[in-house]
Amino acid sequence: MGPPDGGELREGIAAVGERFDTVIVGAGSAGCVLAARLSEDPSRSVCLIEAGPDHAPDALPAPLRDSSMIDERHREYLWHHVARATDLRPELAIPSGRVVGGSSAINTTVYLWALRDDLDAWAQVAGESWRYDACVPYFRRMETDHDFPSPPHGTSGPIHVHRPPREAWSPAAVAYLEACTSRGFRACPDHNAPDAEGCGPVPFNTHEGRRMSAAVAYLAPARSRPNLRILADTTARRVVFERGRATGVEIERDRARTVIGAGEVVLSAGAIGSAQLLLLSGVGPADELARLGIASVADLRGVGRNLRNHPLVATSWHVTDRYAPNAVELPIPWQLQLRTTAPASRDRLDVCLGVAVLTKHTPNHVPRVGISVLLMHAASAGHLTLVSTDPHTQPAIDLGFLAEPEDVARMRASIALAIELGGTKAFAGLRASLAVPEPADLASTGALDGWMRWNVLTSHHPCGTARMGASDDPLAVVDAEGRVHGVPGLRVVDASIMPDCPRVNINATTMMVAEKIATAMRSSSDATAKAASA
Repeated sequence: MGPPDGGELREGIAAVGERFDTVIVGAGSAGCVLAARLSEDPSRSVCLIEAGPDHAPDALPAPLRDSSMIDERHREYLWHHVARATDLRPELAIPSGRVVGGSSAINTTVYLWALRDDLDAWAQVAGESWRYDACVPYFRRMETDHDFPSPPHGTSGPIHVHRPPREAWSPAAVAYLEACTSRGFRACPDHNAPDAEGCGPVPFNTHEGRRMSAAVAYLAPARSRPNLRILADTTARRVVFERGRATGVEIERDRARTVIGAGEVVLSAGAIGSAQLLLLSGVGPADELARLGIASVADLRGVGRNLRNHPLVATSWHVTDRYAPNAVELPIPWQLQLRTTAPASRDRLDVCLGVAVLTKHTPNHVPRVGISVLLMHAASAGHLTLVSTDPHTQPAIDLGFLAEPEDVARMRASIALAIELGGTKAFAGLRASLAVPEPADLASTGALDGWMRWNVLTSHHPCGTARMGASDDPLAVVDAEGRVHGVPGLRVVDASIMPDCPRVNINATTMMVAEKIATAMRSSSDATAKAASA
């Protein structure tokens, strides 16, 4: 079916009783990868369900085509979730993509591999197959790295990766590298090199000015396959079970409901959406579900728990009169980042400090130079719970930011580092006085801690709400291949299953997870077919 005027694709809704071998809920970073890889097998029928709209790959609206910060241009493509961040910040917007392509269609296109420490830690709870060295082939398969076209990087994958070239760096980026190296941090030309640390350019999944979302890179080449159906503008209400086995998904579109049958159901709706759908379907803490009248299918205590993310606090300076006329905010305003260990931390490579020139996202649009501090390996965790059986009602979300004293201490020390870097001679021609935090916020430890709790932001990297682990792990929801414990026919494959937040922006790792599990699913299917024909 061709696109109507405006480039929007509207596939016909599945017929009542229609059945597919695999039904995937959520056409985001993981769902697009899964749909593309699984439908490579012409004998497997695949249905991909997405609550948001679908657009023709060659007629994408500018907010989905061009990489930029998430802002008002993306409103119609977002889930507008709101969460409690801290006691001083009870409501914080946590937007994510509600469109084919998911958050990969609206994010800042940062493309970073998970660190060795991250994946080796996952392996301790999810099994040896998740070790860093075992995951490298899937990262490599995903990418075409134009700056480092040699191992371990990929050279023929669907995701094109570029770093800002030195000649395109802003004056603030140039100053930042000088500031970091003058303080003893090493230069890092490739943040995706094994065990990379230091200051250097951020890799982005853009190519020739266009965003390489999962919808563009993976799904677009697969759209013409007769065994792949895409149902956009369609809400998944719940997973349907027969005698304890997942057999389909109840969907809603244009106020009409029907059930799509499935040989296997895969939830790829993100750390919020997948957990919510599990709970709506009776998979989760039985006592909590009973209070809403939801019959228990599997009493899995970990569903909705272990919500991980990266808290962010931003420092900024006014700019000098000499620099102000030339201060320009780029579509992605941060080009360089410093990956390091927080001062006095017992952890390793647990903070990231990125520099940016800001004009559009400042009070009265007055230019500032900013250094953002992201705690990349927080000890604190949050949770989400249902408040209604209506899938259109968002769950109650608590991010749990800065709940643990060690997180507060590490963030406090890293803010001091950011202020030190911004105050170096390298920035002398660019920055004037410190704008935030203000002197009163720096007057005491208590004042600074309060300022952090009041001003903390999300990095848009939620994960962990249906984490991997062994069946005897009380908080584990799925096994190493995303299969839900005790529920045949049901998997979760997205950032939900990460045992902890990797110390990077999570989009590339989410796609890697889908690549890896898609390979396992196809191998399992091939083995079953061979056994049946023997």
